Amino acid sequence: MTDITNPPLDTDDALWDVIRGIELLDIRVIRWHGELHDYQANAVGDLYPDFSVEFRNDSETLQLRWDFDTTLRSPTSKPVADLGLTLIQEFTFTDPETGISISPELIHEFAKKTAIISIIPFVREAVQTLTVRLGLPPVTLGLMRAGSAGPQSFSVRGTS
Repeated sequence: MTDITNPPLDTDDALWDVIRGIELLDIRVIRWHGELHDYQANAVGDLYPDFSVEFRNDSETLQLRWDFDTTLRSPTSKPVADLGLTLIQEFTFTDPETGISISPELIHEFAKKTAIISIIPFVREAVQTLTVRLGLPPVTLGLMRAGSAGPQSFSVRGTS
């Protein structure tokens, strides 16, 4: 898979062409991980999410692999738990020209501005479910902002 980082170009028109010529086929969860470090912890003060994405494509398909990892910390900044999730998105090009001509930079823009929106509900659900299963208060990831690398906020139920 190819790592996609730092796109150097303005691609609004080209991105719309990709969006018109691609369909989402499947989203698979291939890693779902939670590890509790502090068995007496009963609060989450902060989390440090890390999203990364890689891609593989040919003239007919595009596959994006999303890795989400975060460390939950107590209100005193002590590590409480690690959470991890890996998702695979599979797309098909409905327009063969799109699959042939798409550049790595354009794939990055598509991932960052469009594809990420369909995986955030999976990530949000994983974070909330795993925190509860680990005996912590449920953590809810905030909304996605267009073009951002992930949710910009979170909330913990039962805290202000």
